[in-house]
Order: sequence, then structure tokens, then C-alpha cells
Amino acid sequence: MSKAAETRLRRLEKELRYLRDRQDIFDCIHRYTRGLDRLDARILTGVYHPDAVDNHSGFVGYIPEFVKWGIALEARYASTHHGITTHTCDIDGDTAHTESYVHWFLRLKDSDRVRAGGGRYVDRLERRNGAWKITLRRLLMDWQLEADGALWNANVESFALGTRDHGDPSYQRPLTLPAKLARQLAAKPKPKPKPRTARRK
Repeated sequence: MSKAAETRLRRLEKELRYLRDRQDIFDCIHRYTRGLDRLDARILTGVYHPDAVDNHSGFVGYIPEFVKWGIALEARYASTHHGITTHTCDIDGDTAHTESYVHWFLRLKDSDRVRAGGGRYVDRLERRNGAWKITLRRLLMDWQLEADGALWNANVESFALGTRDHGDPSYQRPLTLPAKLARQLAAKPKPKPKPRTARRK
């Protein structure tokens, strides 16, 4: 192999490593929001290194305490929805610093009111034994409000509802339709596959 080819290969390996690191870090950030909405302590614990620290509002502490605190806080609501939008990431070897914009919607129990807010997760992550996880997280609050949430419950019977445990369809492997919907589908004609056309040589 020529020196030019070796240089190009090293450059491609470096670029691939960077892209893989970025994706692994982004996946870690997203796993957190899923774990929070599903009240899943295992998922939440898994996004942090064992000695990590979390600072949410007035809370600051280590992860076992944070997970219990966070799940107890979110469980006070009828349902919650957290989402990640803008995300920036600076990687320096086995350390990364990220800023992830987050929005959340919280439906109050026994009420037509909903709370919403937006902020940023500012994180320091480290790669240990090949795994990127959070070592320090701080939540910076940007805005919040409370509003009429009557529309949240409007026509709810026509939608599939999620649950905040392992009964949620997102845990199902393989994903299938409920029996009632499968019977409805079975009564409908199945589309016929289009015939393949021969490729011209």
C-alpha cells in the first residue's frame, strides 16, 4: 500500500471513529429521556457512569439518589413527554462536552392542566471501556408555563395509549398489533406485490 493510501485510510478511520462517537453520545442522551418517560430505573441508571453527578434544579447528588428522586417526581404526573432537539458536541479524546436542548410536557393527574417547559442539558461524558456515559449533567431552565390541556384528552379513545412501564409497546419484541387490530386487518384485502421488471443489460 502506498503512503498516500495509508494516509487516506488513517484519515477515514479517524472520521469514522468521530462519527461513531457522536452517534453513541447522541444515543446516550436519547436513552435518558426514554427512561424518564417510561419511569425505567434501569435505563436511567445505564446512561451514567457509577460515580456520575446530576444537578437538576435544586437537586445535586449521585446517580442512585437521583434516579429515585427523578422517578418519584415524574410519577406525580399522569403522563410526561420529553424530547431532544438541538444538540452540539465537542469531543476531546475520551471526554466530550455536549449541550442538548430539551422540551417537556407534563399532564397533571385529575386535571385538565398541563405544564410545559424548555431548557438545556449541559453534560460532560467520558468513554470508559468503550462506552460513552454521562459523568456530570446540569439542567439549565430557559422557559416554562402552565396551560389548558383539555385537548390532550380530546378523542383519546381513537388513539393507542402508552404506559409508563414495560407494558408499553416500545418494549415489545417483535412489535405486533393487538389481537383486535390484527382481526380488523385480516378482514382487509392484502395488497399484491408488483411484478418485478427485468433489468436491461
